[in-house]
Amino acid sequence: PWRRPCSSLSHIIIEPQDLSRRNRTHGTANKLPMCLSSNQIADNAAEAPQAPMCHKGVAAANDVRASRVSKDQNVDWSDDGAPFRSQTLHLHDFLWFPFLALVTMQSIRGLENKNIRTSIFWIVYESYIIFDHIPFFFTNTVYKSPKFNFTYLSSIFFWGFEAIASIVSTQSVVNAPNILLYNVVPHCFFVACNNFSGVAASKSFSSEKKKTWWVYVQVAIDNIIHSASLWYHLEYLLRQVLGTDTSTWATWAGLIVAMLILTYWVHKDEMSIQHF
Repeated sequence: PWRRPCSSLSHIIIEPQDLSRRNRTHGTANKLPMCLSSNQIADNAAEAPQAPMCHKGVAAANDVRASRVSKDQNVDWSDDGAPFRSQTLHLHDFLWFPFLALVTMQSIRGLENKNIRTSIFWIVYESYIIFDHIPFFFTNTVYKSPKFNFTYLSSIFFWGFEAIASIVSTQSVVNAPNILLYNVVPHCFFVACNNFSGVAASKSFSSEKKKTWWVYVQVAIDNIIHSASLWYHLEYLLRQVLGTDTSTWATWAGLIVAMLILTYWVHKDEMSIQHF
């Protein structure tokens, strides 16, 4: 009996007896070819039903692709979608560098001369930075304080001041440890990125993808350094300038608590523990 070929090429069975009987009955026009061309084999293989892929495998592949896309988005620090674009550098912006150098030298000289106003200026400044930085841990937006800085201040001025604050406290008679000079490096890096490389630093405030562990660590170190500088400025003012017996630790703790309460009062509508 004549056997019909199966859908799979590997199951095509041709018996010589049947083939000769078929030829005698219907002539050579209906002869079954003894071999198939490579194109026919490819066409048959393409037409053959494929085994369905495992749904779990497809889901895993999609997860991998989504993860790669997420990582690609994670490194996007361009101005696209940034709350505040990177600042365009103008010629007059370079005047901030000699200004910051002048403030540094005058501050060191003023502290050496036991100038009370110089000491109070830096105590107020270090307290303000704590007020400004603490909400970062509990927000997912450019909150009021940095919004003011991005809107009205040059980032060279703002971050440059944070850098020279460490120089003043360590290289003057305040005598803070040189380890605090670490703060110069990241803030010079911020200035270079935001003003020379087109990096939108404001994205670090508003995007959960950007607020990765190293951003939190850097802000925490920044707060520790400013808190330490505040303590050394208070110690110098109370002991060397005023010559009082007032507890440095109590004064320092009081200022820190006051800044925490004040910054919470100002930013409470934007702060939430879920962002920590």
